[in-house]
Amino acid sequence: MFLKRFRLKGLAHQPKELVRISEPELKTRSVSGAAVIDVRLGAQFAEGHFPGSLNIGLISSIFAVCVGQFVPKECEIFLVVDKAEDASKAQADLARAGFDQLQGMIEAGDLTELHRLTQLTVLDLNSTLFRGGKPAILDVRSQGEWKSNRICGSKNIPLAQLTSRVAELSPPSPLVVVCQDGYQSGVASSWLQAKGFDSIQHLLGGMDAYNDAPSKESLEAFSFYPPQSSYPFSKATGCWRT
Repeated sequence: MFLKRFRLKGLAHQPKELVRISEPELKTRSVSGAAVIDVRLGAQFAEGHFPGSLNIGLISSIFAVCVGQFVPKECEIFLVVDKAEDASKAQADLARAGFDQLQGMIEAGDLTELHRLTQLTVLDLNSTLFRGGKPAILDVRSQGEWKSNRICGSKNIPLAQLTSRVAELSPPSPLVVVCQDGYQSGVASSWLQAKGFDSIQHLLGGMDAYNDAPSKESLEAFSFYPPQSSYPFSKATGCWRT
């Protein structure tokens, strides 16, 4: 009898099986306030995603933490996945973090109406900086990380503060979003796009890629552009040294 009660109790805490949802139903639930979280890799999300969805990749150990920074625990959640088994892992991670309103999932291949997110390479950004361009750059790392190594002229709003400080940004203006390795900036870019920022550019590889890219290679690749300064370029700061 004890064993039977134990098993029944255990079953009561088993997560429910996620139902597959159609694209029209997903649109309806999204308009009603449900959160749509795309757990695929950033490159896959950028190529085409459900309008208004957040790209919080399952690949990172901070997946559930990032979800909590943008989605209230009482909010209904629907997942966009690359394959069905990804939904089970996401469900387990979210359940451990206290999210119990996961309602369903859809495979990305079943979506027909897709939005895209522009991805910017370090080479493209260096070309712009080399020619004297001053793009608006949002760095979503911690203040300490930003202070120790940043792109000159970038604005720092840590990812955890983005929802409360978004008014500091201009939705119509082009904006390059950067973090350390590209994961958190991918999250931020998708959220900003969902909030109406139509000119988002996500820096691929983040500061890791920016710092690793040889400045000599960048300068030689674009040597046909006249430099805007006679001073050497500093990769450490992203500025022209004076």
